[in-house]
Amino acid sequence: MPDPTLLKAAGYGSLAVSLLHAASGRKFQQTHQFQALPNVAYTFSMSGWYQGSGYLILAGLLNFHWAQNPGLLEEPLGRAMASLLSVMAWTVAAWYLWRGLTKDGVIIAAAGLFQAWAALK
Repeated sequence: MPDPTLLKAAGYGSLAVSLLHAASGRKFQQTHQFQALPNVAYTFSMSGWYQGSGYLILAGLLNFHWAQNPGLLEEPLGRAMASLLSVMAWTVAAWYLWRGLTKDGVIIAAAGLFQAWAALK
């Protein structure tokens, strides 16, 4: 059965990263290149970035919920949700690595690995 302490750590980590993610968006969104994007690209990029922050908050809340009742991760739906969180992290990590954002890609891959370890072991 998953360890509630690890799930809480994953929850707090997701919430912390969500705040950092939202704050870091301001840095690149203020660049001339970003501001010069066509309206559709600019709008989708802005909303997508903050949807990412919302995803991280949701991941944190799920981990806190699972920490209160680790047995939920023994059920197929719980395992599917936990697996999806890790797969999403690894997919983003692969994209960042492929695009040359090595530091970000490694951090996200490690977060996905910790998520899988905390929820699926």
